Amino acid sequence: MECVRETRCKTPHSTLEQVCKRILPPGVHRFLFGPLSEFPVVRRLTGAVFGALSGVGLFFGLMHNIAMTPVQRVVVGCVFVGLCSLGGMFSSLFRCSVLLMFPSMIGSQGRTFLMVYVLHGVYQGPIANIQHNVQDVASSMGCNIDLQITHSKVMWRMLTEPYVQVVQEIVNDSEEFQKESQNVTKKFQKIRDEVMGRYGYDSLGKESVHTANSTQEEYVAKTRARCDYVVQQGISRCQDWFSIKWEECMNTIQAPLINNFLCIPMQFHFLCDIMRVMTTWCTEKIPVEGNFGQTFDKLNDSINRLAEHFTTNVVLQNLEQQSVFGVNVLQNFSKELSRVFQEKTVIAEKIAGVINFLLSFTFITVFTSAFGYVRQFCRDIHFDNVYITTYFRQIDVRRMRAGKRHLLPLKKAEQESLINPWSLSIHPSELMPVIVGFLQVASLALFVCVLLAVDGILYNIFDLIQRHTFTTYSVTSVHHADIVIGGDSMLARLLRKTIGAFNTSSNLDVQSSNLHCLPQPHALNESNYLWIFIPLLLMCLMCCLQVYTNRLRRVITAFYFPKREKKRILFLYNLQIQKRISFINRQRHRLRNQKQKFITVLLVLLALLKRVGCRLYWCWVCDRFVRQNQAVECSSVGCTVIYCQQCWTDLDNICYACFPHNQCGPQDNDSDSDVYYGY
Repeated sequence: MECVRETRCKTPHSTLEQVCKRILPPGVHRFLFGPLSEFPVVRRLTGAVFGALSGVGLFFGLMHNIAMTPVQRVVVGCVFVGLCSLGGMFSSLFRCSVLLMFPSMIGSQGRTFLMVYVLHGVYQGPIANIQHNVQDVASSMGCNIDLQITHSKVMWRMLTEPYVQVVQEIVNDSEEFQKESQNVTKKFQKIRDEVMGRYGYDSLGKESVHTANSTQEEYVAKTRARCDYVVQQGISRCQDWFSIKWEECMNTIQAPLINNFLCIPMQFHFLCDIMRVMTTWCTEKIPVEGNFGQTFDKLNDSINRLAEHFTTNVVLQNLEQQSVFGVNVLQNFSKELSRVFQEKTVIAEKIAGVINFLLSFTFITVFTSAFGYVRQFCRDIHFDNVYITTYFRQIDVRRMRAGKRHLLPLKKAEQESLINPWSLSIHPSELMPVIVGFLQVASLALFVCVLLAVDGILYNIFDLIQRHTFTTYSVTSVHHADIVIGGDSMLARLLRKTIGAFNTSSNLDVQSSNLHCLPQPHALNESNYLWIFIPLLLMCLMCCLQVYTNRLRRVITAFYFPKREKKRILFLYNLQIQKRISFINRQRHRLRNQKQKFITVLLVLLALLKRVGCRLYWCWVCDRFVRQNQAVECSSVGCTVIYCQQCWTDLDNICYACFPHNQCGPQDNDSDSDVYYGY
């Protein structure tokens, strides 16, 4: 909304106009405060230049934190500056909003911008430094873990290498083992045939040999059968010998009867039966050990297994290890940890981008706040209309000279609703935003101090770790094994092929340290502290200056909309005149209700303070503390109302809290023929 500038009177209605009239040339004064119909071309050109310059400043304030290519930045900048130039050329609302950004930057909006800037500095300072130090310590831990893993691998390799060599030699000599086993099998076959073979006896009538339950029983039965078989063979051969000798004797002696007589001894073949005595010996004293069968079975089983195809393979089993901090310790711990931190860094960069975007967004809120102030100034006549301006004083002086009711000096009870813009003191209505601002700054400063303290503590801890965790590692090992196996038997050859493989020797001497793994903590420099505390100090200063910059907003808006400002001041003055007319009645009604509904807790507190000799005096009209020498206490019996000297004078020295209701005190005239309103 844009208000049209009206023709000025000869007497300036604002202090700004009075100052400009004194120090500026008349032409410049007319250009600034004259009607809009004067100098139209110059006004348009000046507005376009002002809009272009404002557009450049706004563009850099809004877009410097937004990522764009150079071409996009140039195109967007030209379009933005062009729009701002058009706004400055044709809109007083735009020009006023741009100027209002400067007091807004010193006010609450600027404090918000600085708060985001402080958060950005905190993130780039202590938070980023904490992240860097923690990452450095974590990398140091990963480096130490890698170093320990490397040493463990070296020691484990040193311990397992002899066994691996033994196994490898066994694998390489598998063919020779196979040949040796075949030779053993062939040689043992003779023993197996002797024990398990079915020869040397007559199987007829030897059912016990076939029905034996074990090798021991079978071998005992076979031995007995063979012993019996030998005895039978001896008897048979003895009888055959007698038969042969009989025939030879008969052939040698040809004389009948004589040869029969002489050769009769050759018929004594019954003498061969004497060999049957050995049958009892075979049964009772057979030379077979009691555990021969069990031993043979085991030896036979071993030889059978040895005779199988001999193969050797080296099998390495890889066990999956549990992760530590999400990282596999068998892999390069430092690289894995760096990858994890790189992912966290990407997230941190995104957060930094959001903070940069908030900086630009906060800058936008400064402009929207200024624009909203101008709109409310032109639409709402009550908005920020509490100042005793120069025009307000001119109206009051003019009425005072005409002998009419005037307002200045204000009564004490009226001073709470109006603000003197030239007063350096903070008005009670302006105090609450200042307190809220200081609380925001204090909470932010506390947060910053906590982060700086945490960063300092972590730095000292990490520096202590860096200075006292230097370690030197020394891994030394000497291994020498020499096993000598003599002989040329089969067992000796087997042992030389197996146990002889353990004849190994190795020497190991490794010296290292964790110097390259020690953390290197980083401390904040002075610039980091300055980028944090200078904005905090500026925020504190803004809390104090906010009161005066808020007053300056009305001055700037009144410069662009003087007609609206005049209507607002007329409305405010007439409203205060009406309140002055009804001042006595309002105070009478207020004091009566306040006396009836006074807070009991306050009365008890004042009574207790009075007993201890510390009495507080509180004015019931202006609600302020009063010194004892300036307090006026109502003299009526039972009335405890206290007034300050000025309020007592403003009430014409009458206590309306206890004044009879049916009696009429001094009355203000309820009508004023010269009271007028301007909207």
